[in-house]
Amino acid sequence: MDNDFGLQCLLAFSRVVPASFLAFYQVDSRLQARDFRLLRMDARTHRDYLCHYREFDPLQPALCVDSGRPVLPLHDAMTRQPREQRQVYQGFLQRHGICDVVEVIARDQGRPVAGVSLLRTVELGRFATRELDCLQGLQGLLELAARHAPGARETVANPLANLTAREQEIALLLREGQTNKDLARQLDLSLATVKTHLIHLFRKTGARSRTELVRRLFP
Repeated sequence: MDNDFGLQCLLAFSRVVPASFLAFYQVDSRLQARDFRLLRMDARTHRDYLCHYREFDPLQPALCVDSGRPVLPLHDAMTRQPREQRQVYQGFLQRHGICDVVEVIARDQGRPVAGVSLLRTVELGRFATRELDCLQGLQGLLELAARHAPGARETVANPLANLTAREQEIALLLREGQTNKDLARQLDLSLATVKTHLIHLFRKTGARSRTELVRRLFP
């Protein structure tokens, strides 16, 4: 799917249901949102979300799939979330003046392929029931359009595919912030062996730091 398709989706949604900010994204094979297209959203807000709060978002594609609902309001999603995570995410929303969010997910053969986030500041207030009903109708159109969009059937590259099983284990633990000693203990390896695996990971990805390595393997 190209950026023009994403922008057209956002413009169509914004004409039917008013929103302060909107974001279109594709969903990869690991149910992660990627290739965002933003409308009226400050780049700093989006960067703050990606760098610090994505993991606390109760409207992530994987969690929307678990809910079984293609249109999911923030309030309903938060009821399924642990209290500590909910408080962290609420802090992010309040800092950026966001009072309500609705997620709309499009599927192809049962798998999520794209989504639209509609966010409101206090000036617009929360989404009304009639507006959620409108989004239910738009969801069907989004789903149909996403199936026929340019590049919709392209296979999403998995950065982990070129790694060995052991390297994938290490990569997943690195994403959790584990130290070399933690890796050695959890995987029953020597520190020297852990360092060797890390060298291989840096070479394969071209990363120069652990932070960059995680970012490249889990975009």
